[in-house]
Amino acid sequence: SVAQALFPYVVILIAIHLMISYQTSVWSTHITGDRYLHFYRFYDDSMQLRTGNFSYFQTNYGFNQSGRIFNALYGPLFAYLNGLLLILCRTWYNFDILTIYLVFLIGGIGMYQLGRKARVNNIISILLAIIYLQFGIIVGFLEYNFMAWGAALAPFVMIQAINMVQDVKRPIHWLNLALILALCAQIHMLTTAILPFTLLPFAIYGLCVTPNKKEMIIDFFKAVGSFLLLTANIWGAFLVVYSKNKISAPNTFPMSQSAIKYSSAFFDHGKLSALLILLIVLQVIYVLTHFKKSMFNTLATIVSVIIILFSSVLVPWDRVQARFPKLGQMFQFPYRLDVGAIPLILVGIGISLTELMQTNIKVVRAYAVMIVFLTLMQLFAGTVRSEYATNTTNRMLNYYIMTKDVSQIKHATRYTNNDKLFNLIKRSEPDYLPIKTSADNMLYNHKILDQQNNYKRKIIGSRMILTWNSTKAEKRTLPVVMYKQSRLIVNGKDVSNTAKNQICMPIVNSRKGVNKASLQFIVPIWFWGLLLVTIVSWIGYLIYYVWLRLKEYEKNRSALA
Repeated sequence: SVAQALFPYVVILIAIHLMISYQTSVWSTHITGDRYLHFYRFYDDSMQLRTGNFSYFQTNYGFNQSGRIFNALYGPLFAYLNGLLLILCRTWYNFDILTIYLVFLIGGIGMYQLGRKARVNNIISILLAIIYLQFGIIVGFLEYNFMAWGAALAPFVMIQAINMVQDVKRPIHWLNLALILALCAQIHMLTTAILPFTLLPFAIYGLCVTPNKKEMIIDFFKAVGSFLLLTANIWGAFLVVYSKNKISAPNTFPMSQSAIKYSSAFFDHGKLSALLILLIVLQVIYVLTHFKKSMFNTLATIVSVIIILFSSVLVPWDRVQARFPKLGQMFQFPYRLDVGAIPLILVGIGISLTELMQTNIKVVRAYAVMIVFLTLMQLFAGTVRSEYATNTTNRMLNYYIMTKDVSQIKHATRYTNNDKLFNLIKRSEPDYLPIKTSADNMLYNHKILDQQNNYKRKIIGSRMILTWNSTKAEKRTLPVVMYKQSRLIVNGKDVSNTAKNQICMPIVNSRKGVNKASLQFIVPIWFWGLLLVTIVSWIGYLIYYVWLRLKEYEKNRSALA
C-alpha cells in the first residue's frame, strides 16, 4: 500500500526533525568557517541570478568583490542551484535549515535503499538509515562540513558495489555508475576521488567471477566516457585555471588531529563511540565465522574495516605528513577516507542482523534487535544533546574582523539573505587564490578586506568596474586579484601586464582625481563548448535513464499480467 511504501521515509523525516528540533526552536544559524565560506559563494551566484550579470569564473559579488575564482572550481552548477534556493528561502536561516533537511533526507533515503538492495530486513534498514545520520561525515553538516553532501550520496554509489558482486552477468551498471559519480563530482570533487577506490575491490571481484569479462571492460569504459562528458565543465575549468596560473592550496591542518578516534560523548565526523566500535567488532567476528554465507557482506566488512583502520589514529599521520607535507593541504583530513566505508560497514551489519533474525533461536533474534536499538538510542541522545544544539549564532574561530554585537549577526541570518552578514564578519581563505610563491592571509586582510570600502563598484555583465578618487598621482594597489587570463583596463588603458604583489593584486598608476578600472576574466571559447557538452549530456543521459526505467516497468508489468 501507499502507506507502507511511505512509512520508512516518514520515519526518517521525523528523526531528522527531532535531531535539529532544538536549533529550529531557537532560530539558530551556526556561523562556522565552512558555513561562512559556502554562504559567501552561494550569495555570489544568487546575485548573478538576481541581476543577470553572469560571471562563471570571476567572483564579482562574493568574497569581498575581489575578482577571485572559487565556484568555477568547486561545484559550479550546484552553486547556482544553491543560489536559487537562497533567493527562494529569503533568509540565511531558512536556507540553512532547508539544506540540512535535504542532506539528511537524501543520506537517510540512500542508506535505507542500500539496505533494501542488500536484502536487509525493512525495519533494520530504517534503523540503519537513522544511525547513519548520527555519526561519521554526514552529521558534520550541522557545522556545514560540505563533504556531508558526498556522504549523503555515498550510499547510492555503494549500491553499485552490490551490483559488482551479485550481478555476475553484468557487474558494472555503467549508466547508473556514471550518473551518480558525476553528480558527486558536480557537488564535491574530493568525494568523487575517494569513492572509486572504495569500489575497486568489488570491481576486481566482479571481474574475477563474471563470464562476460569483455562486456564488463566495455561497460567500464562506457562509465568513464560518460562521466567525462557529464563533468566536462569541471575538468575544463581546472585546465583553464591551473594551466596558466600558480594557485594557492587550502589551509594546512595537522592530519593526526582529524584521524578517526574514540570518543565517549562527542558525535562528529572523526569520532566513534564505544557502542559503534563494539558493533563493528561483533560484525567482524560474525563475518569471520560466517564468511561463506554472503560474499558481499564479507567483502564489504573487510574493505570498510581496512579503510576505517587506515584513517584512524593507529596510522602515524604526523610522520606521514612530515614525509608528504602537501597531503596536509590537498587532502587535509584522514576521516574523509571513510565516506564510502561508513555506509558499507552499516549495510554489512544490517545483513548480519537480518540473518540472525531469521534463526529459530529467540535469544539471538532478541539480541540482534536490542544491539541496534541501544546503538540508535545512544547516538540519537548524543546528537540531540551535542554542542550543535545551542542557540549561539556565531561559532567562528578564524575570523579577521567581526562585530562584537552578536545580535546583529542573529538579525542578519534570521531576516536577510544579502551581504549584511559578510559586512559583520570578514575573513580570508587561501583557496584558489592566484599567487607568486605562497598565499599571504595578512596581505589579503590588509590590502583587500581593509580597503574594500574605499572603492565604488559596479557590475556590468562579467566585468567589475571600480572607481576611486586620488588626491595626487600615485602608485596604488587595487583590492582585486588577477589571473593570467584577467584583463585590467585602467583609465582607458590595458594594463593587464602591470606589476603585481604576492597574491597577484595589480599595482597601477592612479592619476589625481577620479579613476576608473575594469576587471574581466577572459574565458577561452573552447571552455564554453565543454560547458555546453556538460548540459546537453545531462539532459540526454537523464532522458535515456528515464526511458530505460519506463521500459523496465512495462516489461515487469507485462510479465505480471
